[in-house]
Amino acid sequence: MLKNWSKIALASVLVLMLGAMAANATTSRVRSLANVGDYISDDSAVYRWYSTLVSFGNQVNAEMGDWTGTDLTDTRGLGWNHTCGEDGKWGTYRITLNEASLSHPGFWIGNPFYQNHAPQEIGFPFVGDLEFPYEETPINRWDIAGAWELGESFALGVSITQSKWSVEDTSTDFESDNSWLVFGAGATWTNNENMVLDVLFNFGNAGGETTGLAGPGSSLEWDSGTAFEIAARIFYDWKDNVTLVPVFDFATSEYSQTRTETPANPILEPNGQKTTDIMVGLGLNMDVNQDNMLVFALEWMNRSSEFANPDTTATAVKEVTANFLPTIRLSLESDITSWLTTRIGAAKYIGSLKAEANNGDEIKVTPGHPWDYPIVNGFDWFLGCGFNFAEWTVDLELAHETPFGLGFWLTGYDDAWDDGSGHGPVGRISAVYNY
Repeated sequence: MLKNWSKIALASVLVLMLGAMAANATTSRVRSLANVGDYISDDSAVYRWYSTLVSFGNQVNAEMGDWTGTDLTDTRGLGWNHTCGEDGKWGTYRITLNEASLSHPGFWIGNPFYQNHAPQEIGFPFVGDLEFPYEETPINRWDIAGAWELGESFALGVSITQSKWSVEDTSTDFESDNSWLVFGAGATWTNNENMVLDVLFNFGNAGGETTGLAGPGSSLEWDSGTAFEIAARIFYDWKDNVTLVPVFDFATSEYSQTRTETPANPILEPNGQKTTDIMVGLGLNMDVNQDNMLVFALEWMNRSSEFANPDTTATAVKEVTANFLPTIRLSLESDITSWLTTRIGAAKYIGSLKAEANNGDEIKVTPGHPWDYPIVNGFDWFLGCGFNFAEWTVDLELAHETPFGLGFWLTGYDDAWDDGSGHGPVGRISAVYNY
């Protein structure tokens, strides 16, 4: 393990020696700042707020890491942004190639549409069981996007993301495919004084079919597979060093299946998933001084989840609703030197849960109860740093074990990593080359 991490550290040093300019960073930055991506403007926003692409042209972006922040080998991605024409006259365009980015969000780490509403991604309050192959999340293949400035105060962006996998066994006449195609659009408007408005729209369509799963002539296919999102945010310069950022997001998705067999063999109920999210947030983005940025945000969120094909038993769960009142996010970014930036963030989740059965019975779980679900009431913290030299920016999200394992890197004592998991000190690496 030490040899592998030594290679990674050496590669990072070599990259930094090549030089890089201070840029507005990446998804590693967003994670290190407690996932406050909606409340700051940085280049990872182009994967959620599509029209902001016009502000981040002529870049090569690379990502390597994992959603849990412990394994660099899980997700990798490479993206290219390029501005065409003088001052972007002909638009700015992006193409991104990814590995397993839907199962473990890479460039989409701040996008709840991909994290929560991709087929079989929603895992809370409960998972709607889908039979093979739809229990496997579609894997992202490519993403293309473009954005254009239409006058001095308006920008428009569009995006298409294709996610798919397929398998075929000619010896048994078995074929299966699973896909999720997402169309996105966004717009930005500014009054050229103290306010900027971003809006976005996403529509995802899932589909596919399995034949030969239960013998010749059998098939399994989507009955319904769509997802929809609309969101907006405003950057309002309240004072010279304080920006207020209200955010609204609405997303809904429904996935279920039908089976055709001879003799008939319907899918056991319940199955499928139907989820609706509503989130309202208010962020405060403050420049404490020339070298420090403080972000504070309060979010209210309601998530309603039920089976697309429910169980009709009177005592079976009909719907589960979670309320987060509120989620509190606090983060600090400090420029230590012209080439080093440090970041720290924390998030506190305060929520309640209600499960309703078909006969009207309800179970309510409130904060402090022994039945607390960790994701409803919990606390998380984040650490990170960034390096800027010449045209390069490299951001690191540090693993939770890192502060407690510094002795290992100095003395070889590995108490923080003796679980045999192979975790290293860095959970995610992001790099940007500006040309």
